[in-house]
Amino acid sequence: MTFNNRVAVVTGASGYIGGEIVRQFLRAGVAVAMTDIVPDGMNRLREELAAEGLTNVRAYQHDVTSGEQTRQVFAQILQDFGHLDILVNNAGVWEHRDVPGQQRLEEMAVPEWERIIAISLNGTIHCMQAALPHMIQAHYGRIINLGSIAGNCGLPGYADYSAAKAGVIMLTKVTAMENGTRNITVNVVSPGMIHRTPAANSGTWLGRNGSAHDVARCVLFLADDEAGYITGMDLPVDGGRTLGPHNANMKD
Repeated sequence: MTFNNRVAVVTGASGYIGGEIVRQFLRAGVAVAMTDIVPDGMNRLREELAAEGLTNVRAYQHDVTSGEQTRQVFAQILQDFGHLDILVNNAGVWEHRDVPGQQRLEEMAVPEWERIIAISLNGTIHCMQAALPHMIQAHYGRIINLGSIAGNCGLPGYADYSAAKAGVIMLTKVTAMENGTRNITVNVVSPGMIHRTPAANSGTWLGRNGSAHDVARCVLFLADDEAGYITGMDLPVDGGRTLGPHNANMKD
């Protein structure tokens, strides 16, 4: 892949997917500003990266739900790195709900709905608004937002999460339309079943769950200097899960 003296901002960096995105950028020679609301997680990640010889990274504590704090953090990043070329909006929240039927829409607490929207959707908006003026001035930018196949297909019991990710997908498309002639591309990567370990019965057509590495490599592809003719796209990383029901017993 081609990265010409690029600087990337990765939000939600201390998580499983975020950490791998940071790692893959550093391995590709991209300088990384990683942000997260949890500083301890970023400190652990920096130690892991340093052990691999990956040191061109700085950490910033950052609550994406605050527009003012986001502007301040991005101003500091620009001061520290001098420019900002790639933005990966990875910050989000997913909380598995074990009790069937307890999170139907009519049972969902409004504060919980607002919290999911504030982090996953509003946080993406805040970061894009902070980054775009600098990308416009430089006449270059790559923005990759993390969606979810729940934003395409829906997920019962997770109306809040599904709505937030659907919003991210459409926000991406509109922002891509608005900034295409400015040499700024805006795309979505939508993970499916992503786990630290494969599953024997994942429900995918590949027969396994995905990993953070699977997602991170797709993010790098869209962030590449040479990926400039791809914009407004939603790339599912789901092992074919959204192709249709996995109910065929095919033998090799």
